[in-house]
Amino acid sequence: MLKFNQKDNAVSPVIGVLLMLVVTIIIAAVVSGFAGGLAGGTEKAPQIALGVEAKYGESITLTHEGGDPLSWANIEIKTLIPTGSNKDMSYSIVKTSGTYLPTGDPISDYTEAFKPGDSARFDWDDCFATSSYGLMAPSAGDPLNVQIFDTNSGKTIVTKQVSVLP
Repeated sequence: MLKFNQKDNAVSPVIGVLLMLVVTIIIAAVVSGFAGGLAGGTEKAPQIALGVEAKYGESITLTHEGGDPLSWANIEIKTLIPTGSNKDMSYSIVKTSGTYLPTGDPISDYTEAFKPGDSARFDWDDCFATSSYGLMAPSAGDPLNVQIFDTNSGKTIVTKQVSVLP
């Protein structure tokens, strides 16, 4: 008669390894959730569609074409020159130097939000840095990036690239 030898020695270590694997996966998921902002309440930046017209030597006009209204106090507007002799030159536009269109009222006097349908114009010289060599601005036909940042969340709201008109 045949006799079978039954051993249960390997069952306990296999179950132990599987339990350790499950615990490791759960810990990794929790750490990943916190690191990715799942548990925290990160602030969302407003969303807009922006029209930009840059006329060399004259002005830059921004038009709010749709989306969330923007509080002038909570945004920062920057110009960035992506090519040419002033490549990577970035400058924060002084918002109070702008005017609303078509009224021409200064932005500093305007307490309402920048909302769909509104336009604002900034003088060319107020949109770029000045050095001992003069104004560091793009030439007609060169690309220009205009960026609007939300100062509350620190996120970019919109970046628009346009060609500078003559």
